[in-house]
Amino acid sequence: MAGIPNDRLNKQSTSVCVVGGGIIGSWAALHLAEAGINTTLVEQFPLPHTRGSSHGLSRAFRFLGELELDRLDYSLSRWRALEEASGETLFVKTGLLNFGQPGDPDLETFMAVLRRSQRPVEWFTHETIAARYPMLSYPEEWGAAWDPNGGLLVAHQCLNSVQSQLRACGGRIVTSRVESLEPDTHSGIRIDVRPNATGVTETLSFDRLIVCAGPWTARLLPQLKGHLRSLLTPVTYWRDPSESYSASSGLPVLFNARLTGIYGLPSYEYPGLVKMLYHGGPESDPETRDLASAEEYVEKVADYVRDHLPLLDHRQPAIRESCMYTMTPDSNPIIDRLADNLVVGCGFSGSGFKHAPATGRMLAALALGHDEAIPKGFRADRYVLSRFDA
Repeated sequence: MAGIPNDRLNKQSTSVCVVGGGIIGSWAALHLAEAGINTTLVEQFPLPHTRGSSHGLSRAFRFLGELELDRLDYSLSRWRALEEASGETLFVKTGLLNFGQPGDPDLETFMAVLRRSQRPVEWFTHETIAARYPMLSYPEEWGAAWDPNGGLLVAHQCLNSVQSQLRACGGRIVTSRVESLEPDTHSGIRIDVRPNATGVTETLSFDRLIVCAGPWTARLLPQLKGHLRSLLTPVTYWRDPSESYSASSGLPVLFNARLTGIYGLPSYEYPGLVKMLYHGGPESDPETRDLASAEEYVEKVADYVRDHLPLLDHRQPAIRESCMYTMTPDSNPIIDRLADNLVVGCGFSGSGFKHAPATGRMLAALALGHDEAIPKGFRADRYVLSRFDA
């Protein structure tokens, strides 16, 4: 993927606003600023915060499980470049195991994709897993696909580094809640914002707008409401008294989402604590998320820890957090132009963080008039929408 083409616009006079300061919106804003566009990123909560989908200290990165690898290749190259520019560790290569039974059709497909692209991938038998990772306990009929290039992204540092680079490129970040948006009579977009500092609604105008508001997207774009579900996903951390489950001791990322809905990351961000997640959770309005209960999902994770990571203290998680997933019916994102000057990126279904550099590039390209950048399977009109009246 090359840089963002911007030959169709007057860079000095074109203004683009990105609504949503999570990792997707931040990368979209950075691509625009790097292209010389007058860029404003609007985020409703003071940064950093824990209300959306980009907080915390780690996210899984994997090639195994993806059907198209070009976007991941580009994203990893940008994470590496940003790592070098910032001087911060952003990607930790640990490898990844995806568990299942031999002949599992999904795992066979995922492994074939890597083999066709001449990337390393291997099937580990139960005996191999037991020998290499004696701290794990899985049924004898299970094996695992091994992706040596998997790992974890240091999420909070990734977000900080993207936003620091955005500022260095001349972009600005504004802390305000966007209350509404509507077309401007001069062919732009007008948004009503309420700054946190004053609480007084102001109106701002821009030539183009990108909405990356996660679970708040449907509030701003009600035409998408029937195709987006917001889930409260439990994130738990479990004590490791044996010190056997850390990245430094060689534990890889553990995936078992197809069979159990659960995956885990080795101890890295919190010393002595292993991160385990359920890929899903109860539906929850982001405005009232603190009232939702994910207890049944935490119990499922506790059972998984007891059965498969026996050296952890499985009695209760040491730390409980949460993350908002915004789901689509097919679990693919919506990346599209809804009007001449309105672009949306949403519905990443729990898999958006690792792709953020490539996704941000696609959104920036759309905002600058390059529709050909978007795969057909991501377009909003794959659903039956009134394109695109509220």
